[in-house]
Amino acid sequence: MIDHEQAGQDRMEPTAPSEQLTEPHEPAGAPLSPESGESNGQPHPGPVDFRHYGKHGIQAYNLHLNGDQAIPIPITENDAAYKASQDSRFVPPRNTGPWATASKLLDDYGIVVLCAALGAGRRTAAVRLLRTVTNSPPAILDLDPEWSKPSVRPLPKEAATGYILDLSDLPEQPAERLGADLTSHGEELRKKNSFLVILATPADWYGHWADLTLPYTVRLESPDSRDLVTAELRARHRGDRVAWLDGKEFADIWKANPSARAAWRLADRLIQASGADQIQAIVDEFGDWHTEVENLLSKDRARGSDSQLLSTRVTVWAGALLDGGQRRSVIKAADDLLTRLGLERKPVNVLTDATTSSRLVAAEITRDGDRAFHDSKKEGLSAAILRHLWDEFPTQHELLRRWAIGIAADRAVPEEDARMVTTALLKLAVHRHDRTILDGLASDLKGPRRILAVETLTEAAGDAEFGRYVRDRLRQWMDAKTPSSNKVELVIEICGGTWGIRQPALALTRLGKAAGHKDFGSATVVHAFRQLALGRPEEVRNAVDQWLSDAESRHDDETLRRQTLGAFLAVVSSDEGTDLILDDIRDPEVRLRIIHAWQKLLSTDDAVEAVVTQLSRWHERFQGDPDRREAVVDVLADIFTPPSLRPGLDRLMVTEESAILPFWREVLVRAANRYQASKEASTP
Repeated sequence: MIDHEQAGQDRMEPTAPSEQLTEPHEPAGAPLSPESGESNGQPHPGPVDFRHYGKHGIQAYNLHLNGDQAIPIPITENDAAYKASQDSRFVPPRNTGPWATASKLLDDYGIVVLCAALGAGRRTAAVRLLRTVTNSPPAILDLDPEWSKPSVRPLPKEAATGYILDLSDLPEQPAERLGADLTSHGEELRKKNSFLVILATPADWYGHWADLTLPYTVRLESPDSRDLVTAELRARHRGDRVAWLDGKEFADIWKANPSARAAWRLADRLIQASGADQIQAIVDEFGDWHTEVENLLSKDRARGSDSQLLSTRVTVWAGALLDGGQRRSVIKAADDLLTRLGLERKPVNVLTDATTSSRLVAAEITRDGDRAFHDSKKEGLSAAILRHLWDEFPTQHELLRRWAIGIAADRAVPEEDARMVTTALLKLAVHRHDRTILDGLASDLKGPRRILAVETLTEAAGDAEFGRYVRDRLRQWMDAKTPSSNKVELVIEICGGTWGIRQPALALTRLGKAAGHKDFGSATVVHAFRQLALGRPEEVRNAVDQWLSDAESRHDDETLRRQTLGAFLAVVSSDEGTDLILDDIRDPEVRLRIIHAWQKLLSTDDAVEAVVTQLSRWHERFQGDPDRREAVVDVLADIFTPPSLRPGLDRLMVTEESAILPFWREVLVRAANRYQASKEASTP
């Protein structure tokens, strides 16, 4: 053993944390499809000055692992809602009276609540409102809240800024004071020439707390669907197709006057059509193929038995779940559902039943080699069948959900086919706003099939409406005291993947929390942080420094301490992460936080093994580096200045042949000298 001096102060006292650093955030993923239309004669919207966001058009803000915050996301000119808010495309809500008052209410109160059903075009209306209000703000931001319960406390109040906050789908009733707090918040914003537009739904915005917001709550309807489709065709250079809308095929659609979201979908299909001969098929698809699906499910009712009818229906549903999958997978899915319904599928039952070919023919499923398809000429038919199944049999959702996810989880089903299942379920979940489907995928796809859950939730996290729920779930799972290991791994893989690169601020907070549930030096955590360090280095650097600062100012928060140390060690366990950290050591305050983090790790019993492994890698990497060796030795000497930490040097200094490594000898000598100097300086 090396004889280390043990007397005196064991640990360096942390200094007060420096001013919190800020972290940038890029625009969010795919926005909601615009609900666009003609000008309504309101003032011409002014341009957004994207220089307001600082370097690279990015808004800066603080990022914390725990505690409430609202992350600002710039709404840029490429945002679909921004484009749809322009004079040439915007179509006002059908109830023009309330809409006309919205601008004045926003100007008077600094805040307005746009209350309408999902898909009614609320976000487009909000952007339009902020662009046309008196003294319209040069910057418009979405707010993505990270909170346990809605509150005005974390909402920003920058000058000359327009904010949009979506409070749809509230998981529980807010506190009674929220309404009054929002009113006061609006008054503060107005003094700074800033505004807040809240998006809400009638199903959520009610109760005593909401009554206090009635003076500035505006209930909106969707824009006129025909006007919206017309404007969209013209805006996308298909004005020649506006005449199509006079056809008798569209009469029922205009009579029903569907939502803005549905109208945009219809416009998109008309724009993509190769010619007028596709109009009827597009209208049928827009109607969700309801007549065709009903006929398909009822064709054997008159001439067959109930068992034949059920067998055909089950095959229809299985074919929709696995449209394009192997015949074997489709039949297996059908038999699995029959089993769940209580019908025996033992060999004798299978062999006395209709043949595979007969069952597919009865379900009007065609074969292409070994693949099985519903009618490919009816675009969207398979998705329509699944929506019809969920719509028409609402009491069976749990059984159907378990069946469908069970097929994806079954390793006897080829992964390619299982991926078709998860893709179909994602479309269904987004369409229905069905959270339980995604929760089921996250819980039940384990082991080799977890990759399918990663892919599905990654895509869902970027959805304009549904994504907020997915992002909240990722955070809630990691906020749990003891989440399942499968959930932790799932979150790590999602955050370290493409979603993390697209939305690093949101991903980093969840990844930092996940690090607190894994062993120190976990390979999966290290890999995830390495991917983010490669793709978003500035965000990783700023996040880690913020977390270290928070941990030093909140000594009693053991959860934050564990998360921060786990994340820090994961970052420095890759070369890319190490370089990020070492690049900051020239800043005295940042350097001190880094030194304290290493010292805390060396003082944490279950971290020591991983710490020694990483320090050994530093030795291998930097001992012969003429440019960085000196700086690394200098930092390590500071880390090992407290005598109580030097026993950890034993395993690093001495080789198996009992030779002392010069690199670590130099570290020890400097550390001992610094401790002696500090001791002498403190002696009266």
